[in-house]
Amino acid sequence: MKKLLLIFLIFILNSCQTPLGGAKDVKNIEPEERPNIESIEAGLWMQMDNYEEKLKTSGSRLKDKNLDKYLKDILCNLSPGYCKDIRVYVQDMPYFNAFMAPNGMMVVWTGLLLRAQNEAQVAAVIGHEAGHYIKRHSLKSWLDAKSRTDLMVLLSIGLAIGGVPAGGDIFNLTQLLQIGFMAKHSRDNEREADKIGLDFLINSGYDPYEAPKIWENIVKEMELGEVNKPLSFLASHPAPEERIKNLKKQIEEYENIKNKKKINELKDKIQPHLKKWIKNEIRLNNKVEQTEFVLETTFEDNKNKYLLKFYKGEVYRLRGNIENNYDKAIDYYNESIQAKKDFPNVYRELGLLQLKKEKNNEAKKNLKKYLELAKNPKDESIIKSYLN
Repeated sequence: MKKLLLIFLIFILNSCQTPLGGAKDVKNIEPEERPNIESIEAGLWMQMDNYEEKLKTSGSRLKDKNLDKYLKDILCNLSPGYCKDIRVYVQDMPYFNAFMAPNGMMVVWTGLLLRAQNEAQVAAVIGHEAGHYIKRHSLKSWLDAKSRTDLMVLLSIGLAIGGVPAGGDIFNLTQLLQIGFMAKHSRDNEREADKIGLDFLINSGYDPYEAPKIWENIVKEMELGEVNKPLSFLASHPAPEERIKNLKKQIEEYENIKNKKKINELKDKIQPHLKKWIKNEIRLNNKVEQTEFVLETTFEDNKNKYLLKFYKGEVYRLRGNIENNYDKAIDYYNESIQAKKDFPNVYRELGLLQLKKEKNNEAKKNLKKYLELAKNPKDESIIKSYLN
């Protein structure tokens, strides 16, 4: 991998000697268009094609066909003409991030899906990233760098890439991709991608005000704790406050906005992964207030109140028994039961925690309820051993 990346860097640097048009001469990519094999763009595609092949089998890729199809369907609904050209992958990373590679590879991180309140917010991000692809912003960034003879930028990227060991962690490669293909987008490119994303949202019947809303939530999360941990998207994009202002200004320029799309399957699609994602959030060691805020935005509707209370209990349980965390967890588990009495998982975690607290009678009662509701769970024999 290292050798391939360094060869690619040499190709890029050598190409600086070749007369090229500037970024302003780059035209939109047409559906199903492929770059000239001798062009710099072809080199970018080659590198990303190799990366994409590794991503497909990477342990960090979330392999969920239903979720993949759901996100792909959103893309195809937003931009039918580019449906065949853009592939959407979900990467299991607990950070708010998404990026678009020049070859049509779009990567969405699970931390973003966890923070999105609804389908329209996810569509806003997907539409924005598709805008980068259509406008060839990655290519423009390379050309801009070279037009400024900014070889140090290219070298720093190349040296960083070259330093990745063979078989290195896919997370490190992803960060490097952001440096190479995202961080150098100009503010004009970002506003252009935002505008395309808004066009897609409105034409597809989504509420365009959900685009700035997701950024408003990010600002609130930042204010509650350490800003850099869940928000790596910010390293390569304008500040959220600037983006909110620009998005709202752009929306005001539209007339006769009609929001038709009321179906929201997002919560159902991510439900199988929530427990793991929330555990990953806790491992970030953010402030409790931050994690609770993420949960509150995830489960804002009343029908999921029992999940909000359950996962708040998980936040305190997984942090260990300091500062009365276990007692707080038990309180939240009981509130979850009050909201929905037939949710098996809460009885399991409550019962096991009560065993730790040596509340054996209460624990056995809740573990029996878990077995009754779960119906032949995989851990049945283990749970029964606690009842003897």
